[in-house]
Amino acid sequence: MRFTFVLLALVFSIHSSFSQNKKTNDSQSYRERIELSGEWQFVLDTANAGVKQKWFSKNLPEAIKLPQTTDEAHKGFLNKDTSTMHLNRVYRYEGAAWYRKKVTIPKSFGNHYVELFLERTKSSMIWVDDQLVGNSTLLQSAQSFDVSKYLTPGEHFITIRIDNSLKLTPYGNVHIYSDDTQTNWNGIIGKLYLEASAKTHITELQVFPHIENKSFTIKLEIDNPSGLKNATVDLLVEKQKDGKVQQLKTVKQTIKLDNVVELSYDVSQDLDLWDEYQQPIYKLTAIVSTGKSKDAQSVRFGMRKFAVKGTQFTINDRTTFLRGKHEACVFPLTGHPPMDVEGWLHVLKIAKSYGINHYRFHSYCPPEAAFTAADQVGIYLQPELPFWGELNTDSLATMLLEEGKAMLKSYANHPSFVMFSHGNELGGNLDKVQKNIETLKAYDSRPLYTEGSNIYIGYHEPASMSDFYLGARTPSAGDTTLTHTRLTHAFVDSRDGGILNTQLPSTNVNFDYAVSKIKIPVVSHEIGQYQIYPDFNEIKKYTGVLEARNLMVFRDRLKKAGMLDQDLAFQKASGAWSALCYKAEMEAAIRTKGFGGFQLLDLQDFPGQGTALVGILDAFMDSKNVISKQDWLNSCNDVVVLLEFPKYCYTNKETFTADIVVANYSNKSVNDLHWQIKNSSGVVLKEGILNDLKIDVGGLTNAANVSFLLSEITKPERLTINLSVKNGHYTNSYPIWVYPELKTIPVSENVTVVNRLTDEAMTKLKAGAKMLLFPQTADVKKNSVAGLFPPEFWNWGMFKGISEWAKKPVSPGTLGILADPQHPIFKSFPTDSHTNWQWFSIIKASNALILDDLNKNYRPIVQVIDNLERNHKLGLVFEFKVGDGKLLVCMSQLPELLKNPEGLQFYQSLINYMNSADFYPKYEIQTVELSKLLGI
Repeated sequence: MRFTFVLLALVFSIHSSFSQNKKTNDSQSYRERIELSGEWQFVLDTANAGVKQKWFSKNLPEAIKLPQTTDEAHKGFLNKDTSTMHLNRVYRYEGAAWYRKKVTIPKSFGNHYVELFLERTKSSMIWVDDQLVGNSTLLQSAQSFDVSKYLTPGEHFITIRIDNSLKLTPYGNVHIYSDDTQTNWNGIIGKLYLEASAKTHITELQVFPHIENKSFTIKLEIDNPSGLKNATVDLLVEKQKDGKVQQLKTVKQTIKLDNVVELSYDVSQDLDLWDEYQQPIYKLTAIVSTGKSKDAQSVRFGMRKFAVKGTQFTINDRTTFLRGKHEACVFPLTGHPPMDVEGWLHVLKIAKSYGINHYRFHSYCPPEAAFTAADQVGIYLQPELPFWGELNTDSLATMLLEEGKAMLKSYANHPSFVMFSHGNELGGNLDKVQKNIETLKAYDSRPLYTEGSNIYIGYHEPASMSDFYLGARTPSAGDTTLTHTRLTHAFVDSRDGGILNTQLPSTNVNFDYAVSKIKIPVVSHEIGQYQIYPDFNEIKKYTGVLEARNLMVFRDRLKKAGMLDQDLAFQKASGAWSALCYKAEMEAAIRTKGFGGFQLLDLQDFPGQGTALVGILDAFMDSKNVISKQDWLNSCNDVVVLLEFPKYCYTNKETFTADIVVANYSNKSVNDLHWQIKNSSGVVLKEGILNDLKIDVGGLTNAANVSFLLSEITKPERLTINLSVKNGHYTNSYPIWVYPELKTIPVSENVTVVNRLTDEAMTKLKAGAKMLLFPQTADVKKNSVAGLFPPEFWNWGMFKGISEWAKKPVSPGTLGILADPQHPIFKSFPTDSHTNWQWFSIIKASNALILDDLNKNYRPIVQVIDNLERNHKLGLVFEFKVGDGKLLVCMSQLPELLKNPEGLQFYQSLINYMNSADFYPKYEIQTVELSKLLGI
């Protein structure tokens, strides 16, 4: 953090629109600041003519308040775009904009170093009066300018030209300026001021903690234009812990005035370590005295060591596991990140309450306030350079290197800044990337470094300078799920979307093999990406610079499809299923031996890049109420009680066996393990208690074995296995489904089973038969959607285009099922209203029929939820009255699933339903319409 100081006993008068800093809490204050926030002259430069016409020497016709963006000030052009690719800005502008302000410089600024400070902006040019001061292209750190020789005491004009043209920032579709996230705004946000300090002044103050010897090293960079030989340095240190401030010893030293001075400080008597559990913050003030001239700077830092041990991370020599969240700068009200600590505390505390201890910033670096807030909350941060693509030119590499150095200079004192990435999904020749990382590591060794996040989508071996590896897979010769580090991929990146859509569900899945191929910590990249249908009530929350016109378009499409009344049902069912998939994702990572951690995509929605509503929280970090916080914490916490078993569906002739494994990455041991098995009525069937169990910190412990004979289960039943450890109150639960063993194929004299409505079958049906139809996949291929088990990955429309471009299969694009558990068809097949693990084989063997041409009020018994772009009415199980007959259609090939207990039981449940009085279809369909529907 940058701290400023006011010259002791200085009295001066400045222009009424300026404000002067009050004396700080430091022992002395030595710098003087003029705040530049307030009203500025303003004009857009749509023709890019301002420099040639010397607008820096002219009054500008409009006004704007800074700090602010042009979007917030309603400057620019009204945006009529209704793109569904992202949220839509109300006002848009790309190009140069001019800001001009008259300032009165007091006499006290004379013979001082004077700096102009712009905390965050875009490419800039600065004039004082008619003199060009300089320019900057820094996006992720403050831009500062030496204006000492221009701002003499008296009146002056400061003119700033800000250009947000994308051609000036050739980094790809990165999140520091993309309209998919924070928007490509123009303006200046954050702190904006002039600051005067002594001619001989501190330009940089960095702190390097050494917890092994309970000390820290101080690096002072000093600008000494007068060529003074010696100076005195006073080191003032205080520690803030648990709301109390403790003043530590003051150290005074005489130093030789080199450009860089290194000093040390011993904190052995006052050492408190920073981590996710405790956040003691130290504040160092360095005062440099050269005769009558004095200057000072302060920084806050933490005593901690975030390091690598084998394939895992440690914090202060204790093994930790990163439970990460992707952060893409989604702040819909402002279109830019909060520039105040309170704004970041709000979102970070929400994330931490959901078990998150790590943030990855996708192709951007947050402002100072984010690091300060993370220091206070206890979250490990990984900012990134603003790059996405192939680094092909030396000029671009140089720009990124300067961004990286500025980030380290600005933020690396913060204990929360533990990891650094060169960018997202890099490709091409990586020589320039690797050279940049080597240079940055030599410049500042405090954070851990990686070349980039998911380089070559995981197929690239980490280079020698990478301290950790971040990927969706570890390198392999080709696509194999063995090397995947997450359960789901886009169809274009892995056959049929990866593990969750291709393998029988179990809780034995882990990434042990993938981790074994890399000798440094592996962090799984952007896990999850399970789309949830939107709640269109969210639209009214967009009251700032962005409107949810994409959601409006999707809402109108759903209304046109006649299903707007199902919006909340779709959201609840797809959300509950998505949450279960996230549970599986996180637990697969946590049960992996030697794994470094995961980074979710995401805890919250990403309303850009095709509209990816993949969070259990919305874009405002508000809960969607699709899972309780406690249920989420069962799988995303520093201690997770895991149950490992090979499948979810059993017959009552089998024995259920499972291992209880406890992942303890907390700062304390846990004990007193308790497990119990309950039936759907809540009756405890079996339980076990281990009172003398002690599970130490730092990894996985095989704690117990569960075994239960299922023979006492005489009817189709869902059982729940509950787990808990008393110390810390950590809990978890898992369902299994048990069915009576069926020795024959379900048949009934009263039900005719067919796989095609031939003329003979149609005649029989119309005459009054009860008929169960399993349409053949080939017959309905043009009017159906193939079965997809997990919810659609990220966004169907965007990846459909990518798959078609790459000549790869397109995902079916669905979001799970919607059903009424109380419907009589489920009397012999317990289910939720949403997809759960017992539906895997049934869905995978299905082609949901498109029922768009039926009456808009018609609803199938088991409906497949389509994605929000396509909005087909999809039927998995549905029924009709045909003449005097009754027809039940099942789009899953159950006759081919007779070796699967769930497939056989669902088949039996359909027959039981058809033989009951409940089977009484009300929707009558004509044979011509039915034939067209089935493609006959």
